[in-house]
Amino acid sequence: MGFLGKWVESLDYQYNITDACLMHRSPRASCTACVESCNYDALTFKNQKPVINSEKCVECGHCIAACPVQAIEGIIPKRNLSGNRLAADDASVPSLKELLVYHAKGITSIIASKGELSQAWKDQVCTVNSMLQQLDKNPFQVKVEEGFSEEMSSCTRRDLFSLLGKEGTSLVKQVTPAKWRFNHKSLDLSAYYPEYQFYELDVKLEKCSMCKACETLCPKQCFQITAQSFRIESQTCSGCQLCSRICPENAITVTDHISRAVTQTFDVYTKVCKVCKSSYQTCKPNYERCPVCARRKSGYLDSNVC
Repeated sequence: MGFLGKWVESLDYQYNITDACLMHRSPRASCTACVESCNYDALTFKNQKPVINSEKCVECGHCIAACPVQAIEGIIPKRNLSGNRLAADDASVPSLKELLVYHAKGITSIIASKGELSQAWKDQVCTVNSMLQQLDKNPFQVKVEEGFSEEMSSCTRRDLFSLLGKEGTSLVKQVTPAKWRFNHKSLDLSAYYPEYQFYELDVKLEKCSMCKACETLCPKQCFQITAQSFRIESQTCSGCQLCSRICPENAITVTDHISRAVTQTFDVYTKVCKVCKSSYQTCKPNYERCPVCARRKSGYLDSNVC
């Protein structure tokens, strides 16, 4: 390893939770995906926000894969790869999200180097192959190649930085020690499967008050509201559930469902409330009262009502 490689290797890093975290975006968020994924109790909540204990963190990368909005900076450990083959190591079973990304990048075979897959691997491969079938993709092929895992030793931090020998020019141009080493944003499935959606967004228009909270806070920009239309793009949804948590009318439901990407577009009408005479937007063409007046009890402001 050259001098530059040794210098970069000396730049240690710690996993970091950015402000993109749902718990930072809204006090009504309730995401616990990162904490639930950690097997080392390195993630806890402090003041309702997740924090990482660097002394307990082993940089396994499970929290990165679990985060629905790619808010945790760090490096996902390199798997044992050779060509289009992935070694089924006993140490760590990749998440479904990781496996789907690998498949999209051309990894088509999973190699059992000890005769057969462990039960954890069998369960994960079965589940991901079911998802691939729904995505109209060929399943992972499981093959036996004894000794494959030993031949393809895990990519350690030193191995990772030694790639500078091949890619030094492009990487050095990006060297900002706090950023260039991270690959957490590569786990956005919508970028790899643009023709499909992994979640279904359902908005009950009869409940919607057009408050635009979903549009304002959605980290994936799934909602777009204009003077003429209410557009819902489920393809980019990562299932973070923030929209359903912050909707004051409980009008939004997010469910796991793989299907062809569909864009929903609803007409928006600008009306004048027959009660308070104020202008308001609605998706209900026959509605005559603004959301505020609609919530008031009958007889509000009448002289005989206390």
